Amino acid sequence: MPEHFLSSTGADLFRPFTGRHRAIFFEVVTELYERTLGVNADYEIVLDRHRLNDIIVGTLSTNKELIFRDGDRDADLDDLDNDREYADRVRKRLRDHGVLEDYNDAAHLKVLWRFTPHGKRIAKMFSETRRKTSLARQRGVRSCKAALESFVANGNQEFLVDAYEYAASIFDDVTQIADLFADHQRRIMAHRFANSREAVEGYLQGVRDFEKRAARYFDSDNIYNHASDIINLANQIENLDPKQLQATDRLIADENPALEDEAKGEPLHRWMLQRIRRIVESTRDIKHEELHRSVGEFSTKYAVLIGRLIKLSASQSDDPIVRFAGIFGSADDTGRDRLARELAWHLLPLRADVTDPNDIKLVEPAPRRRTPTTIVMHEPSPQDRLQALLSQALTEAFAISSGEVLDRVARAVDLAGGSTSLLSLPVADARQLLAALSAVEAIRSGGSESSLSISRCGELRSNGVFLAADHKISERA
Repeated sequence: MPEHFLSSTGADLFRPFTGRHRAIFFEVVTELYERTLGVNADYEIVLDRHRLNDIIVGTLSTNKELIFRDGDRDADLDDLDNDREYADRVRKRLRDHGVLEDYNDAAHLKVLWRFTPHGKRIAKMFSETRRKTSLARQRGVRSCKAALESFVANGNQEFLVDAYEYAASIFDDVTQIADLFADHQRRIMAHRFANSREAVEGYLQGVRDFEKRAARYFDSDNIYNHASDIINLANQIENLDPKQLQATDRLIADENPALEDEAKGEPLHRWMLQRIRRIVESTRDIKHEELHRSVGEFSTKYAVLIGRLIKLSASQSDDPIVRFAGIFGSADDTGRDRLARELAWHLLPLRADVTDPNDIKLVEPAPRRRTPTTIVMHEPSPQDRLQALLSQALTEAFAISSGEVLDRVARAVDLAGGSTSLLSLPVADARQLLAALSAVEAIRSGGSESSLSISRCGELRSNGVFLAADHKISERA
């Protein structure tokens, strides 16, 4: 059974991120991750106790307003005027709850600090909530496609694992784009515009900003541009040589035992390819459609909003709704009650037609007609089973693959000095006969990938076994 994330920490890992000072701990952990492990990290930093305290003090000085005034008191951190003492207690709490740890560094001969494995995962999650550069990028789509193409070309199992990991971010990428657009929509709709011109300018500015951050998703990174290719590549991989795929599964299992546990006995390549196809199809058919529908609905709503603003700007104070809103807002409670009753009197119907109870008749429901059906089950006899097994055995005995046909024909051509004919192929046994009968179709199906060429060179003739039009078979130049 796989070990749970929280079972091995031995501490209440999320405790520092609760209480009145939770925002400070969030900022401290995020800043530490950015300084030591983030995109712009300073890899020469020596994170000893003094440097760690300096980072905490600097973070505290710029984020003191994030400490919540309400809630339960924190006896360790409340009412501390000394920032250094505050930093010491923050550092100690992060260590006691398993986010940070200290260790003896042999290179610097001093005690340094670092994230625990669990603390590193939490810090990475916090850091990604702050980063905006990853938004609106379909990183997984093209990366997954390129990894699958590399696996088909080279057969390296690492490319298949890479494709599986890249696919895991595809749905999240489109969700980020949808969230980005929803946030843009909320900001636009919540803003108060003085007139229609400001509304149009605000809308266009928002559209330009959205286009800068998400334009590549709608063209080069569009899921529709790559989904079919990814699915076709996955199907192509499943049709590779079974022995090659079995060897690939063994290598993946040796290098990634966690994937073998998740597959639960299913062949690893098939399990990963099914996951890739399901993610790509769901993203294309569900999330992408939702995004396009949301864009269309927002455009319609905003056009209606601008139309109303134009109407209000033209009519100014002559609009009945504006005049009623002004009167209602300036009236006292008694006046508002009177206006509300007057409004309800004009809005509610003055006449209502009621159905005569005598015209209502209860009718018994007609019985449902059922068509009698009889299911006849035919139990196969021993003779039927024997006949089926014989038919299956005959089919398997006389089945021959295109690859075997091409190999046999290529050997015959090589023995004949580079060129032979269809009726000259050996037919001494059943498999040789099957290969000769299938040679024309197999060579033509191989196309340019086959090393053989074939052309008709005579009328119907017999080789003593079968009658056919003779064909010349030779090695491709």
